[in-house]
Amino acid sequence: MLAKVRETIEKYNMLTKGGSVVVGVSGGADSVCLADVLNRLKDEYELDITLVHVNHNIRGDEAKRDENFVRELAKKYGNKIRVFSYPVESIAKDEGITVEEAGRRLRYEAFGIAAGKDGKIAVAHNTNDNCETMFMRFFRGTGIKGLRGIAPVRDNIIRPLLYVSRDEIEAYCKENGLSWCTDCTNSIEQYTRNKIRLSVIPLVQREFNENIVNTLLRTSQLMSEEDDYIERQAQKAYKECETEPHRILADKLLSFDRVLQKRIVRIGFRDFSPDLHDISFSHVENVLSLAEGASGKSAELPHGLRAVREHNTILFCKTAEEEAEPDILLERDKKYSFKNISVMLSEQKNAEKCKKMYTVRLDCDKMEGEPVLRCRREGDKIRLPFGTKSLKKLFIDDKIPLSKRNAIPLIAYGSDVVWISGVKTSAYYRAGENSRILYLYVWEDNEND
Repeated sequence: MLAKVRETIEKYNMLTKGGSVVVGVSGGADSVCLADVLNRLKDEYELDITLVHVNHNIRGDEAKRDENFVRELAKKYGNKIRVFSYPVESIAKDEGITVEEAGRRLRYEAFGIAAGKDGKIAVAHNTNDNCETMFMRFFRGTGIKGLRGIAPVRDNIIRPLLYVSRDEIEAYCKENGLSWCTDCTNSIEQYTRNKIRLSVIPLVQREFNENIVNTLLRTSQLMSEEDDYIERQAQKAYKECETEPHRILADKLLSFDRVLQKRIVRIGFRDFSPDLHDISFSHVENVLSLAEGASGKSAELPHGLRAVREHNTILFCKTAEEEAEPDILLERDKKYSFKNISVMLSEQKNAEKCKKMYTVRLDCDKMEGEPVLRCRREGDKIRLPFGTKSLKKLFIDDKIPLSKRNAIPLIAYGSDVVWISGVKTSAYYRAGENSRILYLYVWEDNEND
């Protein structure tokens, strides 16, 4: 066992001498085995080990038993310990996700807190877990990337037992007198993974392939090699398409094979959401349809991700989740900052001159009351020399990128727009030859020097 785990550690550079390692320990055989093996290798790698246990508060007294068991295990090895407790069922209900999903997210959140910026997180996934994961992904629908199975290393997460079977783990525990806790929920088939482990895999082993666990392990290794190669090609292709960060040429995207097109789309979103777990086949297809569509179209994806067709490019972005900035009532002779500008309305001619300031001349008699400084809203219109136009149509006609339209400052009375920063001034409110002048002073980048 030690030789096998050491080989995996060395092959994937999982540990460095003198490093700190957080070990996720539920109390089951897998995690007990992992804690024991790493403690046997502790001196060799000069490891600082912390055991971390997450109490899901699902199994009452049994959950507390497991927590106490892990505390005693830490004492046995002389390891530090951290225990986290979450009401997983209620969190899952509140967030509209399964108990499995909530538990997994909270466990890794706890591991991350314990590990800090530089620590490694060791979890006890094994060959059987890999088999179960591949079945789950296959049933849900996946591609080569999903059939890679469980990765030996992902960021700071390491899996030293990945090439060890569950039978080998239990045999190791028995041989070394290690006791473990049995989770009663592992025998409940309402959970997808349990159903696959208890029913699907035994059926496959009886009827089709008794060695399916190792067969899928080899398959995952083959898929990993092929996926890595395709990913390298996709990275090169993305760079050929990219005109600026997060923007690619639509026609160049279409020049590549369909397989690479899909990868290019996913690469485009990676800076905004490294884990693209919820980006499905249909989401990627919707983005690809933009490459053949008209400018101004967009595709919405989970977690606020968005792709926008702007002329001959596709922009990858994330929609702002922050609340809209409040409207600002503009009093005369007061300077107000908003977005990337500052403005002031005044009847006094400002002698100040600087590169960052410009002036708009408005008709003072028509500028009655206090207008509002804000961004566009549904129903906004502006009066032009030959009629009134909606801001939506104006922005389309002026080819203003969709991704920028909601962030452009403007001044308005209700839905009647006076001025749009960098775009247009209303013909009605613009000063004529004989008008009494109201000066609109605009400083860009909130600077006035």
